[in-house]
Amino acid sequence: MKKINLTPPSLAAFSLLIGLMFAGIAIASDSHDAPAPAATATPASKPKAVSGSADDEMSKALMNKISKGSGDIVIRTGDLPAGTAAAEAKTAEAKPKAAAKMNKSSEKEAADAHGVHWSYIDGPGGPENWGNLSKDNLACLKGKTQSPININVDRAVKAELPPIEFLYRPSSLSIVDNGHTVMVNYGEGSNLIVDGRQYRLVQFHFHKPSEEAINGERTDMVVHLVHQHHDGSLAVVGVLMSTKNSPVARKFWFGDEPAKGNPLIQTLWNNIPLVKNKTEMPGVMIDVNQMLPSDRSYFTYMGSLTTPPCSENVLWFVMKNPISVSEDQVKNFDRIYPMNARPLQPKGDRLIKETKGN
Repeated sequence: MKKINLTPPSLAAFSLLIGLMFAGIAIASDSHDAPAPAATATPASKPKAVSGSADDEMSKALMNKISKGSGDIVIRTGDLPAGTAAAEAKTAEAKPKAAAKMNKSSEKEAADAHGVHWSYIDGPGGPENWGNLSKDNLACLKGKTQSPININVDRAVKAELPPIEFLYRPSSLSIVDNGHTVMVNYGEGSNLIVDGRQYRLVQFHFHKPSEEAINGERTDMVVHLVHQHHDGSLAVVGVLMSTKNSPVARKFWFGDEPAKGNPLIQTLWNNIPLVKNKTEMPGVMIDVNQMLPSDRSYFTYMGSLTTPPCSENVLWFVMKNPISVSEDQVKNFDRIYPMNARPLQPKGDRLIKETKGN
């Protein structure tokens, strides 16, 4: 037998040749694992363990495609071992599912909040939940000087209060049913002056029954006249409306004469738009002075808006004497808004002042 001497260069070449032979065997093989000795073949019924990362398995599948000469090289999940495909699918789905699970509650709450609008009816949008509908409404829930309140006459401080100067002038009617009440946007040039501060009349709107209570009793309706100072602060005048004549308006000792309708109220009701949230300007002139009582004595306190966002630091003036409206006028508003008054809020330690001697 002839002895072969392998020099280092020959040995390197021989090693490369052996490596290529085994590489050819690996490429030709249809298995993703290293070939096993013939004597210890793995039974077909026993599933093969998947080893290595998903990238290793993808490389082996690619080599298998090349060895078969299958044309365009496209790796599909079907080309990968079952364990690898499942593992990759599980990994791909894990993050979205986890994120969806984490955000499920917050998304539901957001959807509920955006889908529910505030109202006066008990439920998700009711007064007890106004503060939960938006972060802008937190004052409705956590405010300490909220309106409306019950005015206990016996607990009000009698004081020499400055008279309210109502410098109102006629305005062209601009009226809208905003889905919560009937509101009139008033023209510029009408102002209220009290204690040296001037507020411009911006708009007025109605509630049924009156939101304010006097000694625990609410009247049939109330009109809120909303004013704004040039610094942005607000002053609201509440004029109570009643179908019962005041004692000074009674003409017969044996009974009450039915209250007459208010002419301005009738003009407004005649021009309520047929479509909600659509402002109508019918070319009619109105004078808000027609909704002021002849006796201008009042209660005053610090409170808030009575609708969301329930902003506080609002200066309130509640006229002590109501104006008269007819039952038909109240019934007509009732046909649109049977009840649009916020529940009474805690008075707390707030001070209520009352015009002295009235």
